Amino acid sequence: MNKLFILIVGFMFFSSHIIAGDNDFPFRLKEKSFTLKQNKKNIIPLRIINSVRLTEYSLAAPKKYKVNPVKLAVLGGAALGAFTAMHIYYANTWWKDSKHYFKFAQDGYYARNIDKASHIYTANVFTEGIAMAFEWTGINPKSALIYGAITSMAYETYIEIYDGFAPNWGFDWVDMGANIFGAAYPFLQRTVPVFEDINFKWSFKPEWIGKKIDNEKTNDLLDDYTNMTFWLSVNPEIVFPKSFTKAKYYPNFLAIALGMSIKNASHTVGGSQNEYTEWYLALDIDVRKLPGKSDFLVKLKKLLNFYHFPTPAVRFSPSGIWYGLYF
Repeated sequence: MNKLFILIVGFMFFSSHIIAGDNDFPFRLKEKSFTLKQNKKNIIPLRIINSVRLTEYSLAAPKKYKVNPVKLAVLGGAALGAFTAMHIYYANTWWKDSKHYFKFAQDGYYARNIDKASHIYTANVFTEGIAMAFEWTGINPKSALIYGAITSMAYETYIEIYDGFAPNWGFDWVDMGANIFGAAYPFLQRTVPVFEDINFKWSFKPEWIGKKIDNEKTNDLLDDYTNMTFWLSVNPEIVFPKSFTKAKYYPNFLAIALGMSIKNASHTVGGSQNEYTEWYLALDIDVRKLPGKSDFLVKLKKLLNFYHFPTPAVRFSPSGIWYGLYF
């Protein structure tokens, strides 16, 4: 696990230098990748010759970013408030009656490992969402992504350390590895194009939150995995030939997702004797591919893409069931 930690952190460091390089101007096309030097006129002519056509591109000078102190203060205040609220929630649920000593433990038996998918998903969302918040304050997107990953990892590590003192849990290195992978995944998507079409998603039944809020005794709102499904969404565009996708034979927003959920889980350390894992295949909507190219819409679609919207699905394990719409 220590080697895995070093490997992933090293990948994040290497990727951040590629993404945040200041001397070179990155320009990527579907066919090839180029690194170009900016000229004195701030215009970069590029001529690409291929077997089909001759195309000329012009790129304007990079946008300049300046941090807005007021927005940065607002973001800091909002983050402090959210952190405090979550700490109070955890202190009264997961960490209630904490021990005075720190311990390590592996909770692989807990929720049949679906919590590992939750760790990856949550860290991934935090990195992207926090990066957008930093960008809103005026920080350039490349640095904002790095700060987002650092913040995501810091918060997830804080939770894991407190789990080490919790009466029913412990610091789990597998959970930590899932956190690191989730936080680093946005760097992987930006440096290896094929991963842009492989995304982690989450869904739940709409009535679930209402029932939890009405039940004052509930303490498992955030880890009630019996009412959640985690998805690995793959856009088939990554395997289709370009001639097929360019001819619009396949709608580029339509993806396929593999889902995982559990039933009859007790949400306790010992688990349940009757719990079992369910597996699904479903159509999925890659919201990022829907119309809308403004900066606001691009960011909004990226956030919405973390949710698996209801689509037809089939449960193929432990038995077969067809769903007209699966939430």
